[in-house]
Amino acid sequence: MISTPTRRALAVAALGAAAAPLAACVGPPANEWLSSEDATCPIDTAETEGEVRFGFLGGPGTELYAREHALLEACLPNAEVEWIQFPTGQDMIQAFAAGSVDAGVLGSVPTAVALSEPLELDVAPIAVNAVIGDTEALVAKDADSIEDLKGGTIAVPFSSTAHFSLQQALIEAGLDPARDVELINASPDTIPSAWNSAEVVASYVWDPVLGELQKDGTTLVTSKDVAEFGTPTYNITVADGEWARSNPEAVATYLELHDWILGQAESDPDDFIEANARQANISVDEAETQLEGQDFVRLAGQADALDELGEALHATAEFLAEQGEIDRASDKDRYADAIISPEEG
Repeated sequence: MISTPTRRALAVAALGAAAAPLAACVGPPANEWLSSEDATCPIDTAETEGEVRFGFLGGPGTELYAREHALLEACLPNAEVEWIQFPTGQDMIQAFAAGSVDAGVLGSVPTAVALSEPLELDVAPIAVNAVIGDTEALVAKDADSIEDLKGGTIAVPFSSTAHFSLQQALIEAGLDPARDVELINASPDTIPSAWNSAEVVASYVWDPVLGELQKDGTTLVTSKDVAEFGTPTYNITVADGEWARSNPEAVATYLELHDWILGQAESDPDDFIEANARQANISVDEAETQLEGQDFVRLAGQADALDELGEALHATAEFLAEQGEIDRASDKDRYADAIISPEEG
């Protein structure tokens, strides 16, 4: 039997190998028109120093608004903020395992994988950004129901919120994900080409790729529907555990900034939508649709949302273990204890 440290090292290596073709790309600190020197922090700044490497996936949200207006740079004036874009949450987890990212926004499913055996990384969820809704969905080429997909091939990014929701949707429709369909692993940037192949009959993915598929395909179920089945998924901010514990002021500032941006989204929705459209390189209408497909969580709701997240992460890990995607779920307390609540931050 392989010892736990060795098995963890092998798992990290395997995760890196699986994600190797999907290299992260480093973006500028903000948009080309606004530098951090021009930006003003709308809240109290933090005294955090050193490098702060922040990961993001590129979908619309508060992080893209912060990047557009250089707000993270302005609110951490003594730090060197580096934005790093990843194709999938799995790739970001690889970066956490390698110690090459300090915090970032990703899905709850790859976070559950990171906290479970054999990885058991020291990562800390610090905020629930949003409950995922219509911004992730299952789209088919020539099917009117999920049952029609039996015997077909479905493309989906493995170990993602989309993967988890797809499996839940298949089970809800009476299909066995392991026997009644073939699931193939495809990152969002490769799904359009997979979609155009004769082999693939459907795909479960998130925006902006989702919007492209929906132009020609039929939406069979969304993650909002799956949440109503009792299995919600989340976009969350996760930090390296050691970094978060060493930088509580930065964590608190980030949470306050996230809340301020959501306040701006309510008071000036056009600015919020347009900033996200520019950062995601999509149309304003597409950005509006994708933002409406998320149920964002304000600061006042973070404590309750994080409590629910701890339960959801454990339930997700148990399901992934049943599907053979991880060795086993860790103890229930492991997921709750990993979370840093606003009071702790």
